[in-house]
Amino acid sequence: MTPSVRKILELVLFRYPLSVDDVVASVAEAWASRGALLMLLDPGSSILRVAASHPGSPEADQVLRLPMGYGVIGLVAANNQGAVLEHDSPRDPVHRRVLGLIDGESVARLCVPVDGLPGEVIGVLSLHREESRPYTEDEHVAVQQVAAALGLRIVAERLGEQARESHTQRDELIAQAISAQEAERRRIAGDLHDGVTQALVSLDYHLSAASTSLEVRELLEAQDQIAAARELSSLAYDETRAAISGLHSLILDDLGLVSALESLAQTVTASSPIRVDFLCDADPALEELADHTAAALYRIAQEALNNAVKHADADRAVVSLRRAGDATVLAVTDDGSGFDAQKVRSRSLSSGDAEHYGLSSIAERCALIGASLRVDSVEGRGTAVIVELS
Repeated sequence: MTPSVRKILELVLFRYPLSVDDVVASVAEAWASRGALLMLLDPGSSILRVAASHPGSPEADQVLRLPMGYGVIGLVAANNQGAVLEHDSPRDPVHRRVLGLIDGESVARLCVPVDGLPGEVIGVLSLHREESRPYTEDEHVAVQQVAAALGLRIVAERLGEQARESHTQRDELIAQAISAQEAERRRIAGDLHDGVTQALVSLDYHLSAASTSLEVRELLEAQDQIAAARELSSLAYDETRAAISGLHSLILDDLGLVSALESLAQTVTASSPIRVDFLCDADPALEELADHTAAALYRIAQEALNNAVKHADADRAVVSLRRAGDATVLAVTDDGSGFDAQKVRSRSLSSGDAEHYGLSSIAERCALIGASLRVDSVEGRGTAVIVELS
């Protein structure tokens, strides 16, 4: 392998991002050619279009189209076999302008197929120079080596782009799904607030008025019943308010994830036997998370604290949010009874086990946003739920 071929192969295989213009220019220089042309098939079609040319004509590059089987380049693409011509003069005037040929001029040409996956032709690499210096078979073999490497690199670039597009589409679908969930939660919370809670307030008002209007000596039994009804309406009101708070966080919408987690810690502390502390880095990046990501992390923290309150018999829990390099890390720890984490891992979290349903929900939310989840727990020594999002 000559130094010039090795240099071009390094350019093809290791330069990032790939520049086909630089490759084509280097090929023309390495084989002392007047020009070089790379034509690629449009994906899913049989039309070859100019991908790069040297020295080239930008206007002609934009309009030159060659069907498979048409002309030397089209035949090379159709037959997947290179061609060495000592004398050639393309008839297409646009093609002649791309090659820089004057009327009646002929040139020596070398055209080789550019293969992608095995047996798949994705284009043609063409060189031309003076008739007095026709291309040799050794040059044909060397240029074919370059074309083969170039084809693999182009396919790799296309697959990478498709993967990036698929990833982007996946992220968009996840964002839409989480946004739709949050919108539905917001709607249900609004309906509860505007309907059920207002009805309960009205019920309590009327029960109070009825109790006041009764004569104590004659209707003590009725007053007792009314008092019991008022207690129930008050309990229903508190439960509904708690459900509204659990369904949707206005603070998350208005002030962001950090404030919402701080409020969550305060709410759980005020309404349960557990004291919850919130720790957070002073990092602006924590406030720049996408809305759907922030919503998912908030729900994860909410579910982890719910587990601590209902199942852990804990005295204290800590919610922390921090940055670790380029990653965002959410951790919820408690000093409760813990559980055998190994047993839980050996079972499917989606089996419907009531005690660990919350962990299943957390795992699903982590999968949605592409975060890693670690659950560390030992019986009698508490639990740590750690979510890392890169």
